[in-house]
Amino acid sequence: MERKKSKLSGFFDIVNKMEDFVLAVLVIGMIVVIILQILGRITGHPFPWTEESSRYLFLWMMFVALAAGFNRCESSRVTLFLQLGPKWLKKLSEFLYALIVLGFFVFMFVCGMQVVQQQVQFHETGTAILIPMWIIGICQPIGAVLGFIGTLQSFMEYRDKVRIGDKETEKMKALENEG
Repeated sequence: MERKKSKLSGFFDIVNKMEDFVLAVLVIGMIVVIILQILGRITGHPFPWTEESSRYLFLWMMFVALAAGFNRCESSRVTLFLQLGPKWLKKLSEFLYALIVLGFFVFMFVCGMQVVQQQVQFHETGTAILIPMWIIGICQPIGAVLGFIGTLQSFMEYRDKVRIGDKETEKMKALENEG
C-alpha cells in the first residue's frame, strides 16, 4: 500500500528513522553482549554484567519494536470474522481498533511513568550494573509515546491498511492493476 503524505510526514520520518537507528544499536549491542557472555563461559571467566545487560537491552528493544510495528499499520489484527460481517461492522471495527490501541498506549504510558517514579523515589539500581533502574524503566513510557505516534501515522498515511475492506473487491482491484 502506498503512503499518503500528511502535514506530519516530516515528523513521522524523523521518528521512524530514530526508531530504526535505536533498534539497530540495541540489536548490535545484544549480539555483542551475548557473544561476550558465551566467550566468558567457555573460558571459565564469565562476565557477571552480561546477563543483566542483555536483559535490559532486550526490554528496550521490545518496547521500541512494539511501537515501530504501528507506524505502517504492521501490527497484527484478526480480520477474518470482520470480512464476513456487514459494512457497518467494518466501520465500527476501525473506530474500536483506534480506541483500543490508543487507549492501550495511554495506559502503558501512565503505568510506565508510575514505575519510573517509584524507581527514582527509591533510588533503585541494577545488581551487576549499578545504573539507575529508571533508565531501564523509562523504555515503557517512551515506547507508549512512540506507539501513539505510530498509530497516528497509520491512520493518517496508511489509511488503506487500517481499513477493513472487502477482500474479494481488493483482489479484483489488484488483478485489474496488474493487467
